[in-house]
Order: sequence, then C-alpha cells, then structure tokens
Amino acid sequence: MVRALPAFHIIVSPLQRLRQDRRAAALIEFALLLPMLLSLVMGVICYGQYIWLAHSVQTAANDAARAIVAGMTASERLTLARAAVATDMASVPELRANQIALAVEEGGARATVKLRVDARALTLLSTGMVPLPEPIIERRAVVALSAL
Repeated sequence: MVRALPAFHIIVSPLQRLRQDRRAAALIEFALLLPMLLSLVMGVICYGQYIWLAHSVQTAANDAARAIVAGMTASERLTLARAAVATDMASVPELRANQIALAVEEGGARATVKLRVDARALTLLSTGMVPLPEPIIERRAVVALSAL
C-alpha cells in the first residue's frame, strides 16, 4: 500500500535541504563582506596618500626655510624658496604649480615659510569613498635669520 505524504512535507523538505546545503555559504559571505573590505582598503590607500602628501609639503617648507637663509634680500629669499619648493614638489607628479601657494614672511630676526597645497585634484583623494581630512594642506617652517 502506498502511503500518502502530508502536503507540508513537500514544502519542508526543500527548505531543510537548503538549510543543510553549505556550498554557496562562502560566496554569500564574501558578497556581504566585500564592500566593507573594499572600503577598508580604499581608506588605507587614501589616508596613506594624504599623509604622504602632507609629509612632502612639510619637507618642502623645511627645505625652503633652510634655503632662504642664504638670501640677502627679501626678493632673493623668495626666489630661493620658490626654487627649493619646485625641487621638492617635483617628486609629486600629480601636483601642478597652480596648486601650490608659497609665502615668505619676515619679522625681526625670523622668517616664516608658508606652503599651501590644494589636494582636491588628486585622484584617490577625490573619490569620495572615504571621508578624509581637509583637502587644503597648509604647513609652515620658521628659520632664524642671522644678522651679518
């Protein structure tokens, strides 16, 4: 005699098989975690580029401050500072000269070199995937001018 199965058995059986099947679990977990992993990797890369650029700007300001010590007049010091910044910023090919602002302020026996870089145009910093600090990077260096 053939025994008839209840109607709920037809529905429960595929659900039980689906619950016990683990073949696609890794793919689903990967699909759920991939956006978070990509955001984390992009964050590390973007912050790394930002920190590298901020360090490069500070190094350029320091080098310009050291260079202006050799200048005798304010215009000569500004020329020396521009040359030092151009040399240092040549290692950052993404930056153009119109994105870098340089100012040399003299007061008494000290001179301050102020360097301002607009980093909005850099590719990784402009993606918007990761919230970043202010894209305008300002750094300064102070040097003592010895009286001759």
